[in-house]
Amino acid sequence: MKKWFIIYTKVNQEIKVAEKLQGIGISCYCPTVLVVKQYSDRKKKVLKPLIPSYVFVFIEERNRNDVFSVFGVVRYMFWLGKPALVKESEI
Repeated sequence: MKKWFIIYTKVNQEIKVAEKLQGIGISCYCPTVLVVKQYSDRKKKVLKPLIPSYVFVFIEERNRNDVFSVFGVVRYMFWLGKPALVKESEI
């Protein structure tokens, strides 16, 4: 049975990690927000992750190690000694 897990990524790699995970067939979710950055000569719209350094993956527990084949994945988040799970309603 598939569950939602939380993975910790390298800094500023969240969107790239999510794209690569989807490329190898792993369902994932990286909430993003469009931010307007002000530079000295222009304004630019930039897509930033809503929760920095975290990506949610929908995967079976026996296939959890498959995410480590993607560059930028650091580790799973743990709660009370077990991998942290997120409810479907919270996603």
